[in-house]
Amino acid sequence: MRPQPIVMRLLIVLFALVIVLGGNALLQAQARSLDSSAPFASAAPCGAVSCTTFLPLVFNGYPLLPQLEVTQGVQQPDNHVSLIADRTTFVRYTLTSTTPHANVRTWLYGARNGSPLPGSPIAALNNPRTLKATADRAVLNDTYNFLLPSTWLSGNVLLSAYATNASTFTVTTSSKSFQFVSANPLPVTVVPIAYACNSGGSGTTTPPSPYDYLTDYTLRVYPVPSISMATHASVGYSGPCLNGVPKPTSTDWENMLYDVTDVWSAEGSPSRYYYGLIKIDCGGSCIAGIGWLGYSKVAVGFDGFGAAHSGASETHAHEVGHNHGRAHAPGCGAAGPDPSFPYVSGGRGYIGDVAHPNYGFDINTQAIYPYSSRYDLMSYCTPEWISDYTYEGLLAYGQLQSDQPAQTSRTLMISGRVEASQVTFQPAYVLDLPIRLPEPGDYVIELLDANDNIIAAYPFAPGTAYADRLQGESDRVTGFHLTLPYLPQTTSVRVRRGEMLLGALSASPASLSLRAGPGVLSDNGQALSVSWSASAPQGESLHYLVRASADGGATWQALGVNLTESKIELKRSELAGQQVWVQVLASTGLRTAQLDLGPYTFGQ
Repeated sequence: MRPQPIVMRLLIVLFALVIVLGGNALLQAQARSLDSSAPFASAAPCGAVSCTTFLPLVFNGYPLLPQLEVTQGVQQPDNHVSLIADRTTFVRYTLTSTTPHANVRTWLYGARNGSPLPGSPIAALNNPRTLKATADRAVLNDTYNFLLPSTWLSGNVLLSAYATNASTFTVTTSSKSFQFVSANPLPVTVVPIAYACNSGGSGTTTPPSPYDYLTDYTLRVYPVPSISMATHASVGYSGPCLNGVPKPTSTDWENMLYDVTDVWSAEGSPSRYYYGLIKIDCGGSCIAGIGWLGYSKVAVGFDGFGAAHSGASETHAHEVGHNHGRAHAPGCGAAGPDPSFPYVSGGRGYIGDVAHPNYGFDINTQAIYPYSSRYDLMSYCTPEWISDYTYEGLLAYGQLQSDQPAQTSRTLMISGRVEASQVTFQPAYVLDLPIRLPEPGDYVIELLDANDNIIAAYPFAPGTAYADRLQGESDRVTGFHLTLPYLPQTTSVRVRRGEMLLGALSASPASLSLRAGPGVLSDNGQALSVSWSASAPQGESLHYLVRASADGGATWQALGVNLTESKIELKRSELAGQQVWVQVLASTGLRTAQLDLGPYTFGQ
C-alpha cells in the first residue's frame, strides 16, 4: 500500500533532518579532532609577502555546504585561478541564513597529508558576525575572512570551516582541496638614469633612492611570492629639458630603452628584469614607459607623480607585463591589442565578465574590485587591476624562465633599429658574454669575410616595444639586440629580409688604438673621474662601452653605453668594493678595442 502524500512528506523531512544533524555531528567531531584547542585558536601572523583570501558566493536560505573561495589577487567563485606557493593568501567563507543568528564565530581548519597544519584552526579576522539571508561578493564583511599562515601556503591543502554561536547555530563545511603551485620571486634590477640636459637648461637629474615604491603595485597583482629587487649603478643619458627638467621626446625614450638593453646584454642577459627609471615632469599626454614585448627583459619607466610616486608602480607592472609577452588589452588608445583578450565590452578590456566573474582582491588593503568596475592592467584605461587571463599568462611565462647561467665565450654584441625597409645599426662590441641566439624569423643577419663570403647567418625576428603614453596612441618601436658567436675573420655584417638588403655595417681596415691616460682626473672620496685616450681612422666616430667591477672581475656592471667622451665617473655609493677595475671597449661601428684600467681606490 502506497503512503499518503502527507506521510511521504513527513518521512522526507525526518530523513533530511537525520542527515543534517548526523552530518553536522560527524563534521564537528572531525573538526574537534584536528585540534583540541578549537574553537578559539587565533590566526598566526602573516609575513610581508604571503597571505591568502577567499571571495564569497551568494546563497539564499540555510546552506548545507557553505563555500570557501581563495584569492591572492584575482579569483572566480569556482577557485580556478592558480594559487601561488608562499604568496599572501586570504580565504573568504560565505555563510548565510534566513534566521539572523547573532554572535556567530567561525574557524578555518587546515590539513596536509592527513595531519593538521600548524596553528589549525585559525579564527576569522572579523569574528563575530550576525548572519544575513544574502551575501554581496563586493562587500568584505559579508563573508568571514581568514589570513592563511605562511606554513599553509604550499603543496596540497585541505580546508574546512566550522561556525557556531554556541547556542542557536552550528555548521561545518566539508573539506575541499586547494593546490599551491611553485613560482620564482620576480627579479627586478632598477637602473637609475642620470639624465643630463643638452638643451632647455643645465644639470643632471637622477631619481633618488630608495625605490621600494616601484614594485608595490606589481607585487599586489603579479603571480609571484615576492619581488627580489636590486639597484644598479646609474647610467647616463643626455637629452632635452624644459626649464632644467628632463623632457625626453619619443626618440629619447627609444634611445634610453636601447641603452638599458645594452646594459642588460653587456652583463650577460641575466634572468632579471632590468628597469630603467627616469625622473621627469610628466604632463597629460607624456610617455610614461616603454618595454620590449617578450623579447628582452628590459623596460624604462617614469618615477611617478609627486612625493608618493603615484603611477610609477602601475607603469612598472604594465611594462614588465610586456616583457612577459603580454600585449595590450583593448581600450583607451592602446596600440596592438591582443586579439585573444577575452573580456571586451564597449571596446575596453575588463578583468572579467558575467560568465567569468573575476573579482580583484588587494592583499595589502583587502579592497575588492568587481569585474564590472576595473580594466585589465595591460590596457590604457583606468582604474586598472589584473584579469585571470593576464595573471595566468604571467605565471606561464615565468615558469618557462631558467636561472641556469650560460657558458661565456667571445661574442659580437650587435643591435639596430628596424624602420620600414631599413636597418640602422648601433655601435657593435666584441667581448666575453653568454651567446644568445635569436628566435628564428623572416629576417637574416649575415657575417661576411673580406671576400664578401657569408661565414655565418642567423634568421631572426625583431623585437617590438610600445612607448606607452598616459593619454593618446602609443608609439611602436622595432629593433634587435643579439650576442652572436664572434668570428675573427668578420669584416662586415648585413641584414636581409628575403632578397631585400636592409642595412650593412663594415669594419674599417685601419687600426683602432686605445690606451691608458691621462688617468684619474679627480677624486673627492665619493666619486672618482677616470679617463683614457683613443684614436680612430679619419672620419670614423668613436663610441665607448664601459664596465666596472668591485670584486676583482668576478662580476661587471655596465656604467656607460655608447659614450662619446673618453671619461667616466665612478661613484663610491654605487660600487660595493673599495677597489674598482674598469674595462673600456671602444667601437668604430664593427671594430672593437679593449682596455683594462685600475684597480682604483677611492680617497687614496
